[in-house]
Amino acid sequence: MSLLNALSLVAVLGVAAVCLRRIPKALHLAPVVLGAVLGAWVAVTLAFERVHVLVFVIGSLLAGVAIDYGFYLYLQPPLYPGEHYSEKARRLMKPLLGSALTTVIGFSLLMFSDLPLIRQLGVFVSAGLLAALAAALLWFAQVREPFMQTRAFARAQARPSRRGRGAARVALGVIAAAALGGPWLLHWRDNIRELEIPTPELRREAMELRALFGESAQRTIYLTRGATPGAARESLETFFAWHAEAFPGSAAASLGQALPLPGDWDAADARLAELERGDFAKKLRAALARREFDAEGFGPFFAAWGKRMTTAKNYDDATRALAGALRGRMSLLMSTTPGESWFLTVANHAPGAEPPAELGTISLDQLETLNRLFARYRVSALRLSALGLALVGLSMWVIYGVGRGTRIFATPVGSCLFAFGVLGLAGQTLNLFHLLGAFLGVCLSHNYAIFAAENDARGEEPPPSIRLSALSTAASFGVLALSHIPVVKALGSTVALIVLGALAIVELKRVARCAKANEKCRMNNVK
Repeated sequence: MSLLNALSLVAVLGVAAVCLRRIPKALHLAPVVLGAVLGAWVAVTLAFERVHVLVFVIGSLLAGVAIDYGFYLYLQPPLYPGEHYSEKARRLMKPLLGSALTTVIGFSLLMFSDLPLIRQLGVFVSAGLLAALAAALLWFAQVREPFMQTRAFARAQARPSRRGRGAARVALGVIAAAALGGPWLLHWRDNIRELEIPTPELRREAMELRALFGESAQRTIYLTRGATPGAARESLETFFAWHAEAFPGSAAASLGQALPLPGDWDAADARLAELERGDFAKKLRAALARREFDAEGFGPFFAAWGKRMTTAKNYDDATRALAGALRGRMSLLMSTTPGESWFLTVANHAPGAEPPAELGTISLDQLETLNRLFARYRVSALRLSALGLALVGLSMWVIYGVGRGTRIFATPVGSCLFAFGVLGLAGQTLNLFHLLGAFLGVCLSHNYAIFAAENDARGEEPPPSIRLSALSTAASFGVLALSHIPVVKALGSTVALIVLGALAIVELKRVARCAKANEKCRMNNVK
């Protein structure tokens, strides 16, 4: 991983060396990133008593979005010599606010998730983006020359021609085809093992150790819970009925089955009293003698019978007495702790269908349980992000109008669908981290679309900040896509594909509108 981080840094520096004339001046972008990260950390630690570690791991990617605001302010040339920074900031305020606030709207919806990780991630990114915008506006106000020149490569534009326009339209058609058809081939699968660093030798030793402790792939352990021992026993009864239907022919055993149901226990008092009135003990001794059994051998039973008739307990007390009598590993088969009572069940089959929530039973297969948890994270994030995406689209309509807002919104949506389409055509199985990578990629491509639209409205070329940001982000995350760790690979490949797709869409849309006879395009190239 350290090698990949070093290669990623080298790749970013390489892009900077190609695109920037004076690399040391790029240090002015550091306060923007630092302000974003610090603002996000402060907000999330104030809002939540406990913060999931993955928030800081995934949220660290916030730097990739925050630096865009610095790029756009710092690389935008003045309209005329001596333009004051305040005039420049007012001129660029609309795209900056449009980019930041619409992205914040999308991520703020994650705060309504049922899952703590997603809520915390929403607060982290939303606060970080607002802090990044504030830091960028305030920092460059202190810089004597708030403009950094780029090399010719970063500003180069294709010459307008009919052949170029045709080629650009064909390329856009290919992107659209991949975006519309590829996602239908996607498969989703969340696996907690993707968080592991590949260590085959360590994994082999772990499997051998688990086998020595009796762990088997053909065995499933369930935990049935209840507020009281009686409630847990009733849930156990309904679970066994479900298990018999879900896994016919598969044996299952639980110490809880040795206990009667609470209703049967309550009815037993009347039945036992009836037996006592009929001299049950005396008649049983006589029956044993007739069958030539030694009645004295049943002495413990008769002693327990007499004790039961004189010291009858309620159901929960009797269950706790049984649990207290268990020793060694047998004591792990049940618990009668108030509010946390449970029974353990061992089933003779591989993990499969999960019991419904109303049965109060879960399987103790940690891998599958965590996989389902990750799947829940993904479904929750996907649902809320879809709502956020809709709100972002509506905000574009409010700010830029329906027609122009739709054209701007098409870039992040198209680049995201294109990335998923490429992954689908490649037969890639997606997981939660592809989706989280898509969050970051959509934010970046959304910024590119707004910044390019603002320059296009003024008859200017796309700002060099788009190309610099996209290439440096693609270089950085493209290197991470080479990782052997599935999580890192998922994030890297998704972000790199989306930002490159967005850059291609922005560049191709401009060329596709230009023809050799198009005077506007010709004038733009002259400028």
